[in-house]
Amino acid sequence: MKSLRFGIVGSGYMAKTHSLALRNIGSFLWPNMPTIEMVRLADIDERAAEDGAMRWGWHEAATDWRSITRAEDIDVVIIITPNDSHEEIAIDAFAHGKHVFCEKPLAESAEAAARMAEAAARSGKIGVVNFVYRCWPAVELARKLIQSGDLGQLRHFQGHFFQDYANDPTLPFAWRFDLDRSGGGAIGDIGSHISDIAVSLMGPISRVTASSRTYIDHRPTANGPDSRVTVDDMTTSLVDFASGATGAVHASWAATGHKSDLNFRVIGTRGAIHFTWERNNELHVYTDTGRTDSDGFRRIVIGGVHPEAAPFWYAQGQGLGYGEAFVITLRRLIEAIRSEDTAVSPSFAEAAHINAVIAAMIRSSESGTWEAVADLMVRQEEHLKDLAI
Repeated sequence: MKSLRFGIVGSGYMAKTHSLALRNIGSFLWPNMPTIEMVRLADIDERAAEDGAMRWGWHEAATDWRSITRAEDIDVVIIITPNDSHEEIAIDAFAHGKHVFCEKPLAESAEAAARMAEAAARSGKIGVVNFVYRCWPAVELARKLIQSGDLGQLRHFQGHFFQDYANDPTLPFAWRFDLDRSGGGAIGDIGSHISDIAVSLMGPISRVTASSRTYIDHRPTANGPDSRVTVDDMTTSLVDFASGATGAVHASWAATGHKSDLNFRVIGTRGAIHFTWERNNELHVYTDTGRTDSDGFRRIVIGGVHPEAAPFWYAQGQGLGYGEAFVITLRRLIEAIRSEDTAVSPSFAEAAHINAVIAAMIRSSESGTWEAVADLMVRQEEHLKDLAI
């Protein structure tokens, strides 16, 4: 494969990160990457499409996403639009022989996500979902330690993703504050990341109980009266994993003082792990040495010897950042396309499970009871065997 031709649907904030990853990946992974062609950027706003294409180096701008999903000069479609449009665009792309790289969460509902996963499977094409945090070197190292048995039998996961940008009552209303378009507020947006990490490390979630709060119930609009917020600002939840392990998963974009605080702990019978994104080049690991006088967590500094980190800055402690995370997930996509590996992770099927978890959390916050995760897309027994739990 000499080249891969990309099109991107959407010109918003995430266009920056995806575009920079496309422009840089060849240099990081040279000479093993095909030539990347950034063919076309589409947005329903003509000015936004033109500005985005010019700024980020796309050859052409368009206003119809079908000029990407159905174009003969496109191999891969990147979807960064609002959640309620993912399904139509992705299924159309698969139907026209394209590979798809979709932002998270996969869709605005569990049902739509399942249909997308089914379309990906039927197409035989590669579908990757941009759960960048679970692909991060320190998180992949945590997964490697779990798979090797260093932690023993897994007992508990505790994680949260807290930010505080939406604690500002003057923040304008946008589609993320509309349940019909987003499928969930903090728990669906940043909460999908911490739920995905929980599942990638611990295996599928079988049931949840959750409680949600909306702190700012109306937000200003550019013209007209304030719009009503129909999603959560914070959701806290307890989860049971199919393995029998327990967990707690929390998410808020109105958590005062927390900037990008993705944080988790895993506890096993023989060890434990702690990670926080705000110190993302470190992983803290405890393994039982049998010496009570010197037992304790040790700090591992991430560098080129660790999973996913070698293409960047090799020396431990030199530091990787948010931009490199997008190069990592993009590399997974490209290498899967080259090898025709439809089992690549994070997959549409895995992401459909996360949508089912989010849906169960929302149901539980309304019912006040434990809710089962209704999910047909993940084979729990095979997943647990793969994770060696």
